Amino acid sequence: MPKKRQLKRRKRIKGGFYFKNSQGIEYEVIFRKPDERAYNGADGVCFGPDDERPRIYINPYLTNQGELNTIIHEFCHAFFWEASETEVYKFAGALSRFLYNRQRWRKKEK
Repeated sequence: MPKKRQLKRRKRIKGGFYFKNSQGIEYEVIFRKPDERAYNGADGVCFGPDDERPRIYINPYLTNQGELNTIIHEFCHAFFWEASETEVYKFAGALSRFLYNRQRWRKKEK
């Protein structure tokens, strides 16, 4: 488990989304496609809690179900950094299928 550290006050982007994980580390969520060269075409990426600027990138060009799955997946990494990719993959898939197929979750259109 990473040490809790004091974060430098950084300028927040108006309208951005920020949250703190269970260790009090603040993350920023950014809807931008992760660099394909660095992340093998991943639809999302979560930077570690020890990163200078912890953040999550989400590909904004996904289907509703794909976006939901990617958001759950990356948030899971932020809260459970030590969990394996397999565990996170299975959890995110199960929860997103339940919310999308059973509960009929749908993204609000702007």
